[in-house]
Amino acid sequence: MSTILSQAERRVYGSLALCCAHAASTSLGLRPLGWYNSLCRLGVTVPFFVVHDLGAVLLGAKPPFTTRPEMLADAAFVATQAADRGRLMQSYCELLDAIADTEVATLSSRSNVEDAVITTILARALGPINERWKGPRTFEAVTANAELLTLTLSQLPAAWQSVDRRVETDYLKHITTNRLPLLLALEQIDLDTLDLLRMFGREAGALPETELVDLLNVFSSPDANDVVNFSLDILPSVLETRRGGGQQTFSVDGYSGVSTRGALDALVLSEMAYDDDLFDQRFMENEMLYYAHEAQMKPPPRTYQILVDASASMRGARAVFARGLAIALAKKMTLLGFDANVRFFDSRLYEPLRVRRHGRTNGPMHIAGVLTFKGEHGRNYARVFSQFASELERQRDRASVTAYVITHAECHMPVELVRRIRENAELYAVFMLPSRGALELDYLHLLTQHEVVTEQALRDKSARASRALSIVEAATEGARTSMLPPGRQSKVPPAPNNDSTWDELAK
Repeated sequence: MSTILSQAERRVYGSLALCCAHAASTSLGLRPLGWYNSLCRLGVTVPFFVVHDLGAVLLGAKPPFTTRPEMLADAAFVATQAADRGRLMQSYCELLDAIADTEVATLSSRSNVEDAVITTILARALGPINERWKGPRTFEAVTANAELLTLTLSQLPAAWQSVDRRVETDYLKHITTNRLPLLLALEQIDLDTLDLLRMFGREAGALPETELVDLLNVFSSPDANDVVNFSLDILPSVLETRRGGGQQTFSVDGYSGVSTRGALDALVLSEMAYDDDLFDQRFMENEMLYYAHEAQMKPPPRTYQILVDASASMRGARAVFARGLAIALAKKMTLLGFDANVRFFDSRLYEPLRVRRHGRTNGPMHIAGVLTFKGEHGRNYARVFSQFASELERQRDRASVTAYVITHAECHMPVELVRRIRENAELYAVFMLPSRGALELDYLHLLTQHEVVTEQALRDKSARASRALSIVEAATEGARTSMLPPGRQSKVPPAPNNDSTWDELAK
């Protein structure tokens, strides 16, 4: 065993001898090693068996928790333990029982959350315990290797005895002694945030270590918690949308004419009447005639760009509404089959918040980034939308773009700049009014549609959710209209702006 594994690998893999949630280890595979390595990179260095057991409990491992029977029967293993090893392991199993009874363990096991969320919960729970640890920090990240894991499990006593294990047993005493801080840290994890992450599934949990920091900040940010609560008010209605399969009727067998290109089975039969030399000549010069089939005219793919104002004038209730609405719009368009991006702007336009992994930037929406983004600059709308117009011009003819701008009533832009954007995209806007004021912008008549949200709607919880859902419903109708053939789109009456009703309520 010592000639195969490095010192760090022997310490990590061999510590599985102390696992008490081993019944779930066969189904977990290499996942605990991923949690362990991520925690090490975040600075939370704890023994691997603790990460394994706590993660297994969060994923649904149930009592009774016991030490591995084969290890208890091994004389060499027993000899390495202190005299009070029975009481120590019993205390550890009782701690796992208490963790399994917490609400966060119940919710996470029912939701089957992703690895990044499990890592975040473990970091929040074990962070305070790790700060109190005064012993040596000999735990290092290792490469996940299924072959080494299988080999270690088959020779667990040898792996356990291959290194000095006093640090593991000391940490076991430490974590059982600090049982209360660990349980309190788990109880303080916001269940609403966990529920929101569950709704987004892999979009929220498939994160590299560089973006786990954002996910950690979600659980500790009061501002993010406000956005989470508002999103949970409107997302259940949004998630009712589902894309279903069905039959399609394409006119692939109908003939629309003749063409000089095609397959041999579509060759016009009169071409066979030519002699061999003339037939070969016409074939080489592409002069032969083929029946041309009808083809469905597909519009270019449509992308939804959701631009959220992150300047200082959008703090407080406006920021909560804007981010919750952006999350709902992006999720709705994704469920309808469109590509949706959320982007923030202040004095500059930031890149879309996507999960970056495996060298690609076009991953799923980075929901933790949307919740925790902070603007650090002033505001310069002319510069922001000039940059956006240039981007639209560069990607012209690649995809149809619909832009939603969520901002406040003082978003002044040059009229010519709005015209420039409208040449390449549909432009919708959601304006939030100040406590006293009206919407007076020169370019309103150039927008495809605009919505107004009053201060009164932002203050009332039910009115705020209702207002957001009405905007999402209007956007959904527009998205469904864009999926119709071009000839039918013009027959659909445009949706009216919803600002008049709310202006009357404000009065």
